[in-house]
Amino acid sequence: MPEKFIEVIGETWKSIDLGEYAPENYKMEVSDLGRVRTTTKRFGQRILKGDLVSGYRIIRMKLYKPRTEESQNTIDEFTKEIETLKIKAEYLETQGTASEFNEVQGELEKLIQKKKKFVRKETLARTISYHSLVHRMVVDNFLPPPEIKDMVVAHLDYNKLNNKVSNLKWMTKEENVEHQKHSPYVIDYKRKLKKRKNPPKNAKLTETRVMYLKKLLNEGKSMKHLVRMFKVTETQILRIKRGENWGHVEAAK
Repeated sequence: MPEKFIEVIGETWKSIDLGEYAPENYKMEVSDLGRVRTTTKRFGQRILKGDLVSGYRIIRMKLYKPRTEESQNTIDEFTKEIETLKIKAEYLETQGTASEFNEVQGELEKLIQKKKKFVRKETLARTISYHSLVHRMVVDNFLPPPEIKDMVVAHLDYNKLNNKVSNLKWMTKEENVEHQKHSPYVIDYKRKLKKRKNPPKNAKLTETRVMYLKKLLNEGKSMKHLVRMFKVTETQILRIKRGENWGHVEAAK
């Protein structure tokens, strides 16, 4: 939900290119402080909060291709027929019989629903969904492009909602993995998992089987072999190996 725009001293704004289907008299901008604002003739400047996806803030909106002349003609024909039936129904309501009025009124209601259905379908066909993560909007506009392909954006303080340019940095996937190891959220999650004595609900493994699995891991058994043997995913086995799951269980002797 948009909120009233309040200016911050020293904040820098850059325009976002929404492409050829951007609404008329509509402007979207992102700042180096990680805020997104829109400017319209009706509402002036407002801040967009957006939605949250996996803890990241994302901006979503719908853009529309222009309506074709053929579609507009069809809508105009519907409108004309509806107006004609409305006039006829108004006349029959006072001058005609009940059956005549009901018949025309029924035709009118069907035609109105037919027009609504056509407009919904036509509008959906020309709808374009725009979405962008706020931290990507910031780095794309305020940081130099990544030096190598497939780099990711990391939040230096591990707070996914702090999208100030000073808190964002391009990293390789390997650098980001190392960076995340020091996240207080990851550390706390691992600590809680290690303290958990009871297996997760619907767990396929028992404590005894985990002890045996860890023994085989220590012996260097292949991941494929363990996946087939214990009927769990490779990800689950990796978590057990790293101590994220079943961290309190020791390997069998």
